[in-house]
Amino acid sequence: MDLLATISSYFPSLSKSEQKVAQLILSNPDEVENLSINDLAVMASVGESTIVRFARKIGLTGFQDLKIALVKYQTSQKQNITDESNETKDLVYRQFVDGLQDTKGFIEQEKLEQAAKLIHNAEHIYILSVGTSAFIAMQLSNRLKRLGKFVEFVPDGHLQSIYVTMIKKTDVVMGISKSGNTKEVIQNIELASQSGASVITLTNFINSKISQIGDVSLVASSKEFLSDAGSFSAEVSQLYLLDTLIKVLVDINPDSYHKVRSLTNKALIKRIE
Repeated sequence: MDLLATISSYFPSLSKSEQKVAQLILSNPDEVENLSINDLAVMASVGESTIVRFARKIGLTGFQDLKIALVKYQTSQKQNITDESNETKDLVYRQFVDGLQDTKGFIEQEKLEQAAKLIHNAEHIYILSVGTSAFIAMQLSNRLKRLGKFVEFVPDGHLQSIYVTMIKKTDVVMGISKSGNTKEVIQNIELASQSGASVITLTNFINSKISQIGDVSLVASSKEFLSDAGSFSAEVSQLYLLDTLIKVLVDINPDSYHKVRSLTNKALIKRIE
């Protein structure tokens, strides 16, 4: 798994001092790999113990493990530069591929299956999402409806606050937030969870607020192409994860979902006649 993608995913859940270490590594990975723990502490203006805590928080054993991971990362990056051109189309392409690879590494099959079963057995599915993540929510809503699921989604947070009051224990709530800390989405999830309904969350950051309040937390890569033009890499990673989830969902009862999909396709074809 890409070390920098892992660090980025943990970033919002780090303490302020740990974020200083993370930012330094994200900005200067080639320089940090040659530093001692004392040098890194001085550059980040933190104590050495903070660096150790940071390393453990992102799944490493300590500073030496962090340095080894950095060396491996730098070696793989140099290999990529050697193997591929640096034209804009190739740089952006690599960014998307890297994001998908990172997301693949984040996916836990057990969580996918758990989320798929909840969706399969749900009476109604309510999707909570606002802002840029609402586009992902709309795509998910459309996909699930084509599979015969009753899905409620509107991109307005105020309207979401209204319809979550109607959620029952037999329903499923799906919260989507790129940052994982969108206040409006979190408040609506907390309100919806009072009904006893199961909650599935999707975010691009590990240990973000939204991932801590769901029954099943799914995480996609947060990696984006760093330029003034912005990037859709994080959104593409979310779509890949959701595509995988829906494939697992359909595999629960392929015949049933195939029949429903055939009916919806016929209905769409009739609109053309």
